[in-house]
Amino acid sequence: MKRSFRLAAICAAFVLSVAMCASAGSTDNFSGTLVGASGTESGSFTFNSATGFSNISLSFAGSTFGNVNASNGGGKASCSNGLCGYYWQTTVGSDTIWDAIVVNLATGQFEDFGGIYNSQNQGGWNYISSPEGGSVLAYLFLSAFAVFGAIFVSGKYRRPTPAA
Repeated sequence: MKRSFRLAAICAAFVLSVAMCASAGSTDNFSGTLVGASGTESGSFTFNSATGFSNISLSFAGSTFGNVNASNGGGKASCSNGLCGYYWQTTVGSDTIWDAIVVNLATGQFEDFGGIYNSQNQGGWNYISSPEGGSVLAYLFLSAFAVFGAIFVSGKYRRPTPAA
């Protein structure tokens, strides 16, 4: 009985340690093609649920906007219903840039969307990250299936202990 309980406890600890959910890291990077204008944008930010957003940077590659770079120090996030967001706007030369970032605290998924425009050109972007592998339950069920399948298979090949 003790052996079975110990084995079950070890298996439960293993399943919980392996079944960690995927989530956004402390620094998130994104990039993509500008919609409505030639060129691409890329950026990054750091998010901490206690302090908010920081180290926000955007870079626009291509001749349309002349390789504009913009950054924002960040600030406290506005959080509601498990979502935290931050909005900022700046002007670099003749280009006006705005950016909004929303992070889902349950999944670690984030969405970054915004726009850049000047008197001649304008473009926008919408980047959505998605955690690898799906939800927490998917990790948990797959891990549990593997562990209990291994226990079942190993039990079939285990030699019986001789009677005393």
